[in-house]
This record gives sequence, structure tokens and C-alpha cells, in this order.
Amino acid sequence: MNDEADPTPPRDHFAHIVRDWAHFGPPLRPPAGDVAAMQRAIDTLGRAPRAVVLGLTPEIVGCDWPEGTELSAVDHSPAMMRMLWPPMRAPANARAMLANWCAMPMPDRSVDVVVGDGCYVVFGFPDGYRSLTREVHRILRPSGRFVIRVFLRPDRRETLDRIVGDFEAARISSVHALKIRLWAAMHGANGPGTRPDDVRRAWLGFPPLPAGLAGRIGWTSEELETIESPRPPETRYFLPTLQEFREHMSPGFRELECHRDGGHELADLCPTFVFETTEASPGD
Repeated sequence: MNDEADPTPPRDHFAHIVRDWAHFGPPLRPPAGDVAAMQRAIDTLGRAPRAVVLGLTPEIVGCDWPEGTELSAVDHSPAMMRMLWPPMRAPANARAMLANWCAMPMPDRSVDVVVGDGCYVVFGFPDGYRSLTREVHRILRPSGRFVIRVFLRPDRRETLDRIVGDFEAARISSVHALKIRLWAAMHGANGPGTRPDDVRRAWLGFPPLPAGLAGRIGWTSEELETIESPRPPETRYFLPTLQEFREHMSPGFRELECHRDGGHELADLCPTFVFETTEASPGD
């Protein structure tokens, strides 16, 4: 897959979803099993590590960090910064930085660990992914760790008819899982990646909500609004296959773990990886 599109995400992409963000749930936000995988990687750090979190995800910022951790949460969205910072739980003296993930204000080889959740999806593939990966590699020290949950699409495209059938049979746990399946199923159908607004339009053609799902957590009216809200037509999400993602990461990173047991039906499409830097540069 080689999606010809702007490799960088729209400016303050999250300004368009900040109203809905509080109603996002797993697997759009990290489930407990994936947070536990992140915590295991954090537990391997020594005392007083320098950590960078890509974004302001409360589940990551609020992990049990080693004593003396110097944590910087980097986000490009003023709207999300106003909503999520300061956090309910974080290491002492944690700070938030308004900056581009592809141009972070950190010296070369100065960070012990970088952690993020779903960050790649707003970048074009492969060029945007490469920009982010190179920047993470630049700031990490030798043998530094990169812990990242990613959204993938399956090797074989799922049909909309199958998704609608699972929906009618109440076999989809939440509207959040439905969105990811639609992102993957509609990938490349209308140009590079998937336009969230095309997913919204597809949803408007679905049958009525089955009685077995109505009002259930994952299908509340507030959660349903997160798929019904219009999105800017220029916004696109990019989901590589597992093989494509591994090939993308392999020049500069060595895979230590791929956690695919997040306790939900899309665990295979939302794995959490733990990588270690190598001496090679990403993109070599």
C-alpha cells in the first residue's frame, strides 16, 4: 500500500473531535489489557527515566511511573490541552508541551522511552508514518523503548454486508469497535486511507439499532453521536496491515513484544508493540 496523500495530519485535527472525546471508549481508547502491556514495559525502566508521551492519553500519563520520572506529554492540539491537562494522575512535575510530534523540542538521544496510543492513524502511509518514526528514533537513546498501540486493517478486506450482519445480530460490542471495522473496510474506497465522514455516511445507511444494543454501554446516545458528528472532508485515517507496519518499523527498531490480547474482539487489529531502537536509521 502506498497512499499518496499529505503525510502530516490536519492542523489541530483533534479540535474537531474534542467535544466527543469524553464519550470515546475502548478500543478507540486503550483497553485495560493494553494499558497493562504498557505498564509492563514501563516497569522495566530504571530510576528517574526521561519519558515522552505522544498525546495526553490519561490511561498512559496515569500509569505507575518509576520514582523520579521526568515526563513530557507532547500534543499539537490546544483544544485537547485545555480539556485534558492537568491530568487527574501523573508523575510529579509532569509537563505538557504544545508541539508537533514530528519536530519535538528534545535533543538527540535524550529520552529513555516514548509511549503513544493510536498516534499513527492520522498520518499518511508511508511518508507520514516515516516522519513520526524518524523523530521518535532521533530523540530515543540507544536501546531506548518505543511503546505504541496501532490501528491496523486485516489482510483480507471485510465487506460492509458482513459488518451490517454482525450489527443486526448484536455481535459488535460498541460503536467504537464498529468505527474501526468501518475504517478498515472502507480503506482506499475513496482515495488514500479512509475519510471519517464517509464512515459517518455509511453508518447513516445502517438498519435501526437492535433492541439488544439500545442503551447498553458502548451504544448510548452520547456514544452514537461520536459516529454521527460530521468530520472535515479532508480528514483521513491510515491503517496498514500488520506486515506493512512491521516492515515499516524494522529498519530502525527491533520488535520486543506484540500484545494482542486486549480483552475485546478487535485485539488483533489494535495491538500494542514494544520496540527497541537499533543503530540503523528508519527508512534506510
